[in-house]
Amino acid sequence: MKTPSVIRPSSFLLAAVAAVSAATAAEPAPQAEGPKPSMFLVGVAKAGSVDHNPVRTFSGRVLSPETVAVVAQVAGEVKEVCFEEGALLKKGDVLYRIDPVKYEAAAAAARAQVAQAEASADYARKTFDRATALFEKKVASADDLDSATSGKAAAEAALDAAKAALVSAEDNLAHCTVVAPVDGKVGLNAATAGNYVSTASGPLCTIVRQDPVRVAFAPGARDYVSVFGGEKGLRELFDVRLRLADGSAYGAEGEVEFVGNAMNAATDTMPVYARFPNAEGILVPGATVKVEIRAKKGARYVSLPITAVIHAEDGAYVWMVGENNVPVKRPVEPGPATATYQTILSGLEEGEEVIVRGTQKIMPGVPVEPVAL
Repeated sequence: MKTPSVIRPSSFLLAAVAAVSAATAAEPAPQAEGPKPSMFLVGVAKAGSVDHNPVRTFSGRVLSPETVAVVAQVAGEVKEVCFEEGALLKKGDVLYRIDPVKYEAAAAAARAQVAQAEASADYARKTFDRATALFEKKVASADDLDSATSGKAAAEAALDAAKAALVSAEDNLAHCTVVAPVDGKVGLNAATAGNYVSTASGPLCTIVRQDPVRVAFAPGARDYVSVFGGEKGLRELFDVRLRLADGSAYGAEGEVEFVGNAMNAATDTMPVYARFPNAEGILVPGATVKVEIRAKKGARYVSLPITAVIHAEDGAYVWMVGENNVPVKRPVEPGPATATYQTILSGLEEGEEVIVRGTQKIMPGVPVEPVAL
């Protein structure tokens, strides 16, 4: 007789677990929901305000308002040189003495001619008076009166000519003494004593006025109109100062003397000339300097970090954080800027919140996560 088979509980349990495992492996397990992609972080800040008073800098050149090349007005031998090269001269100081002998003689002869002409004119007038009286008494003929009239006119004309010749002769004599026509510094002497000079000899020396001096500079057309407000604004609203070649500031302030009458078509700039005192002679004509133009009173502007303003072909704009954190574009009119901030003329009020950092990440219609800076 066979012994009956016995199913052990442990065997049954193992079989059940195996079946459940097989069924579980056949069905895919539910996947856990992953993290949503995060929004771009952008920095936001409120628009501020600033007293904007930037310095506009231009390259300038020092000019003399008066530069005179002294030339001989008469011909003759230089008898004396009366100045030292490089000296500071006053108007009227004697520079040269040219041999005056022949000019003194010419002036004396001219004075004699005047005296002779005056005598002849006096006689002609008396003759005319007598002829007129005789003609009225019907003693002299009309021909006699005409002759006396003609003689009087000729004598008076000769007197005028003699006087004119005397003026010329005395002028030539006066030019034998060559004087400085302006205040200034004299340069090299080109005619030492003993040289023969004439009007064709060229400059004997050159005098350059050094106090005051003139500084020429040329702002661009845009700055001239929008920043300075033309000639009136440049004169009344701005200070003009200089920096020398070594970078140091020139102590005295200048003033706009005059503005050119036309823009330079080649450079689109306006020539401007400012006058500066130069008692110490630090500003040398011909030297280059830096011209600094600063408003006498700064203007108050809405301001933003310069990174907040985007400049496009259709104009400048900023990004604002709109509903549901979606960026909104706001057109603005930018004003003067510095290396760190941009002023805003219109389109934005002080205190409004603007995206100032991360603007390069912004995509239209995509929300951002603003972080206050």
